[in-house]
Amino acid sequence: MTEKKSMTKKEKLTEAKKQYKKGVEYGKNGDAEGAIQCWGKTTELDPDHFDGWYNLGNVLYEGRGDWENAFYCWRRALQIRPDDIDVLYNMANTLRELDVNDKAIEIYTKVVTLQPDDHEAWNNMAIAYINEKNSEKAIECWKKAVEIKPTKVESWSGLSKVYDEIGEFDLAIEALEKVLEIYPAVKGAKSMLKRLKKKQGIE
Repeated sequence: MTEKKSMTKKEKLTEAKKQYKKGVEYGKNGDAEGAIQCWGKTTELDPDHFDGWYNLGNVLYEGRGDWENAFYCWRRALQIRPDDIDVLYNMANTLRELDVNDKAIEIYTKVVTLQPDDHEAWNNMAIAYINEKNSEKAIECWKKAVEIKPTKVESWSGLSKVYDEIGEFDLAIEALEKVLEIYPAVKGAKSMLKRLKKKQGIE
């Protein structure tokens, strides 16, 4: 019985690349399990394969809903590239979906520290603050988002709702008018504006 020859480092890296490419094809064809198998082999053969860890985390979460192992993979990816925005985004958005908003806010904060003009991160952090019942911080984040991108409907809409909830009706009207100025077809916006103006005795 012959002993199986172990792979050299070069051979492992070559095979890791092959497995990664196979995983990409499986992913394109919607075969999550095939992709997981290939990218699992990729990271086993090459523990420093950033894209392997990143995509394995993505498919574990999206394909299986396995957020625990997804986070393990994303953390491994961050060991290779500690400031990678895409990985940080995925972790923060997933934490928010899991209602772990305090941890999500920590990561969004890192994102906006690395990229202060990232309006999407400011917007998402505002939502996490709303989930934490922190209207003041949410307003700060949404104001920052629209300062960076004045046409960001989601942030203006968020501002209109939170201003309405805290009784700042003038500011709610102002934000809602911005929403309608940017995108007049927003569902329910016109009726909400009419209600707010009625409260203020404008109409």
